[in-house]
Amino acid sequence: MKKLVFSIGMILLLIGGGWVVHNYEYFIRVQSEESAIKQLVVEGDKALNIGRYTDAKRVFSEELKINPQNKQAAWGLKKAQVWDMTSATEFKQAVDTLYQQNPNDGHVNLFLGEYYAANHEPDKAQSYYEAAIQLEPRLAEAHYALAVLNEQQGNLNAARVEFLKAISLSPESKYHNSLATNYFKQQLYELAIKEYGKNLQYPLSSLESAKIFWRLGYLSQALDYQRQAIEYLENETIMNKPENQDAWYLESTPGQSVRLGTIEEKKSYGYLSLSATFYLQGYPEAAEKEVQKVRDFKLPRQTEINALIKNDLDTLLQGNAEVLEMVKAFKELYL
Repeated sequence: MKKLVFSIGMILLLIGGGWVVHNYEYFIRVQSEESAIKQLVVEGDKALNIGRYTDAKRVFSEELKINPQNKQAAWGLKKAQVWDMTSATEFKQAVDTLYQQNPNDGHVNLFLGEYYAANHEPDKAQSYYEAAIQLEPRLAEAHYALAVLNEQQGNLNAARVEFLKAISLSPESKYHNSLATNYFKQQLYELAIKEYGKNLQYPLSSLESAKIFWRLGYLSQALDYQRQAIEYLENETIMNKPENQDAWYLESTPGQSVRLGTIEEKKSYGYLSLSATFYLQGYPEAAEKEVQKVRDFKLPRQTEINALIKNDLDTLLQGNAEVLEMVKAFKELYL
């Protein structure tokens, strides 16, 4: 009898132990899946916070394939998708729809600010940027957008404060580059060079550093930075980095900028900058070689890029009597 009881007890123990193990494994699996889901949402929100809307869209779409009922991911995807709109009118309509659904969303307020900034309504833009920051204190892109707006209005000190806040939240290359350019505009050249130098393998910072040496009349140093930029631009691995997928916004006139979005447009700007330095140093053949690379692109927006180089030359080399005639000759030949 004792043996029978013992046997039954062992069987029950084994069954119970198996049940515990099974349920423990199930619990761990569920916890792991929930953690992965949360991580995807966090990753998507992070992309939104720094203005990487294509990445955000990819991440939220991936999560919704796994869990179609995830409302947080669905909302994140809606926000990211407004940047697919091809016109300002469509963009505004899409953002207005989101605002009606949730007026207290920081990203949506940021988007409205972006619209009004592009529509040359700075007061409205500022109010929405400030609302975005109040609603989402860690929204780095809102600080960055507010900084750009302040800079366009000539408020360089206020802009610098916002650039620093954006960097403290997320040290993105474009934030460091913009802060450095802010220093440059205030003729704080040493600080600007140091800030540009924080961006490794980021060709725009190398080209901007070269402009400082143009201003100071040190063409050899400018040439070194421009060659470095070209090396980066021609390296596919480097240019496939997320930060190098961002468009460049280069000032053409005070408060106005030109957007360079494609790799060919960026290379065109880089080749022309390098060509100008070669020409001013007395190497016309090397200058011609760089310009020929630009001609081969046959870019529809080449006139706008040429205008950027003209502006750079006029602004950065003004007052330098030694190169004025050569600048004039270069512009007549190539721009």
